Amino acid sequence: MQPFYFGTSEQQLFGVYHAAESGSSKRAGVVLCQPVGHEYLRAHRAFRNLAMALAGQGFHVLRFDYFATGDSAGDGEQLSVRQCLSDLATAIDELKDIAGVTKVSLVGLRLGATFAALAASGRSDVDRLALWDPVLDGAAYVAEVQALQSKWLEDRLGASARIEHDDAELIGLPLSDGLSRELSQTKVTANGFTCTPVSLFASQEEQALKAFHDDLAAARAAVSMAVVPGSADWRNGELVHQILLPHAMIRTIASALAN
Repeated sequence: MQPFYFGTSEQQLFGVYHAAESGSSKRAGVVLCQPVGHEYLRAHRAFRNLAMALAGQGFHVLRFDYFATGDSAGDGEQLSVRQCLSDLATAIDELKDIAGVTKVSLVGLRLGATFAALAASGRSDVDRLALWDPVLDGAAYVAEVQALQSKWLEDRLGASARIEHDDAELIGLPLSDGLSRELSQTKVTANGFTCTPVSLFASQEEQALKAFHDDLAAARAAVSMAVVPGSADWRNGELVHQILLPHAMIRTIASALAN
């Protein structure tokens, strides 16, 4: 495990490279695409475990923080969809250079899966997509997290307390006007995935994700879907600060990429 900084001096990105374990290299790379906000904090350990599991199976793995998140440079108010997509492109190129691979797979969770899907549609060096509970509609996601925040505050301040909802925050994540506009225009559709195998992983049955799967299949994309019950509950206000350790999901994703 090798932590390091990459990118430009003005926009340094923090990354952790997990080299393929000795004697088991597949000469293949995987970039892990983190979620943002409280979901980043919840999933941090799970992503570390997933990276280690993939490296043990012979993959070269890079997990990283987008600009203005985690240990990368920048302030939270500077977070943007466009910047995250640019950072992901930089991370893909960085892993290809470090590991000497020509193609990579992208594994993303929640908004990280959204970024992975959007990034893959414009590149020829993405070998496979693994999307874990992807956010398919950015506007719906913002509304969902705002409702989650209101409920979380109400539970702690009491039902009779007056809560002034702060539309500029999503459970600690600053929601600037620019980020709000970007997310409201962000959608993932079946267009653009006909040449890239897509593996969908769901923590519970979701009609929107099933419809997305069916649209991909109708477009003759190579698509599969696995539901791993109990892996996560993103709508439960009691769990917003609980560490996520979905061992079954990690095993399922790692196994799918290895085959």
